[in-house]
Amino acid sequence: MILYRDAGRCLSTRAELDRLARVAARADTATYLIGVGELEQGIADAIHDTADDWTETDERLRAAAIAAAHAFLAANEGRPVELRTVLPTLEAVARLSLPPCVRIRPPEGFVHYALDPAAYAAAARSYRRDVGAREAAAAIVVGIRSIGTTLSAVVAAALGARRSLTVRPRGTTGERRVTARPGLEALLAQWLADGGDVLVVDEGPGATGETFAAVAAWLRAIGTADPRIVLFPSGGHGMPLAPEDRRRWFEAARKYPPPVGDDRPARVAASFGLAPPTDLSAGRWRERLPGAAGHPAIVAHERVKCLAPAADGGSVLIRFAGLGRWGESVVERAERLAAAGIGPRVVGFADGFLLRRWVDGAPLRPGRAPPSEAIATYLAARAPLFRTGTAADPAPIREMLRANAVEALGEGVAGLDAALRRLDRLPAREAVIPDARLASREWVRRGATVAKVDALDHGDGLRFPGPVDGAWDLAGAAVEFGLPPGVVAAIAWRIAIRTGEDDDELIAAVAAYRAPYAAFHLADSVIAAREAGTEVDRLRLEAEGRRYRRLLARELAAAAGAPGGGRAAA
Repeated sequence: MILYRDAGRCLSTRAELDRLARVAARADTATYLIGVGELEQGIADAIHDTADDWTETDERLRAAAIAAAHAFLAANEGRPVELRTVLPTLEAVARLSLPPCVRIRPPEGFVHYALDPAAYAAAARSYRRDVGAREAAAAIVVGIRSIGTTLSAVVAAALGARRSLTVRPRGTTGERRVTARPGLEALLAQWLADGGDVLVVDEGPGATGETFAAVAAWLRAIGTADPRIVLFPSGGHGMPLAPEDRRRWFEAARKYPPPVGDDRPARVAASFGLAPPTDLSAGRWRERLPGAAGHPAIVAHERVKCLAPAADGGSVLIRFAGLGRWGESVVERAERLAAAGIGPRVVGFADGFLLRRWVDGAPLRPGRAPPSEAIATYLAARAPLFRTGTAADPAPIREMLRANAVEALGEGVAGLDAALRRLDRLPAREAVIPDARLASREWVRRGATVAKVDALDHGDGLRFPGPVDGAWDLAGAAVEFGLPPGVVAAIAWRIAIRTGEDDDELIAAVAAYRAPYAAFHLADSVIAAREAGTEVDRLRLEAEGRRYRRLLARELAAAAGAPGGGRAAA
């Protein structure tokens, strides 16, 4: 089933260089480090579209990233640093002949999983203690693009290693491999002849460990003995979907994951005058919310979040929002939701963590709908906030619907062709950053009122839908709560007044996005059940998947005008 989308962004190279100069001026070493790493990834992918190589551009990009990493580590360790001293390495890049635009791929660990680049410096120091400072400085540091670009620069800077490069495994899942031109392989062979371990740096190993295995296979093919290959993953275990021989190889490999534990939430809480926080990650939020014990949790993919008591008797939620540009965009959304009266007050932002006032209340039980007035008020207030000014692209949504419906319901399922035609017939419409998830547990009852929570990230994350037709959220509410056509039309009218769009066109778009909404959440539930941490959560997520399967079948039947459509037509 299709769950993840292509979340890459095409950006002007010149604009990125200018942005990084502004970031340097405000002395934000973390954002600067991540931005330089993203620029290196984007340019390297653009100029080496079929095979990796080593050119003057690569050399200067690496120098800029490692200089940024030195500045980040100095600031992280409390040493004085001025980012203007590292700008010459970036200016050397700017003088090159560069592609006008680059495609930046979101570094998942910095966007979603609270990966701390400083933790890779700690892993590097552990390696140096084991092998000695001279051997550590002689290491060859290989980053795996995307996020391994930045992480490998940190490892190289922490070790004082001068030899470093990046590669990207290519190919479809299950067949990925590194393809390199002779110049790069000759350089690496020369480095290998001079001695030193090869440190392979990336996030992961993930469910399959395939990227680490692909780079290790390439290194062996050009003469690297297995004992010289040292892995720097974000964790020392995992790989539930990997072949047995790969799991054995990873288990036996020399590796240095970051140390366990993250003191950033406690440091952030103290910096805002809050009491020590309580961890709500990995499903622990269910212990804090009344009536939440029966809700499923997708533990492996939850963001890090904590709850800290405030001096006024309330509480503040400290939640990872993202590093660099990614966290900044989430903070902006949080502030706009708060200003519109449909989100909690923002307290602050630091080290990638967003602080907002905690919303006390109990999540709605499965199958319970918020009052239609609460739905209408929320969707109408949100509708004009996050318009992108670009046209929505229904093609990825269309492919996701087709693939998920066929896998769940079989080839030739009634109504699929009709649902696809509904998408095809839509006129050009603007994309917005949606809420994207409207299920019952996303709404919290506070006395006589119901508020929508968890409204920041899902609409612009690594999974579907991404920026999408503004009809997505009303379609989601209609699917989740079986809203009658008259209610859908009334809410569409209120939204149209706020956005200036035609309400009849919006109603048609809502009808077109109902089946895709159900198809995505079906895939989300099915795959989450496979990755569930406990048997109880697995059973709950499987039940949720069956529910979305029924909803998808109902929406497809409604699209075809077949019996069983019920109230599914908008």
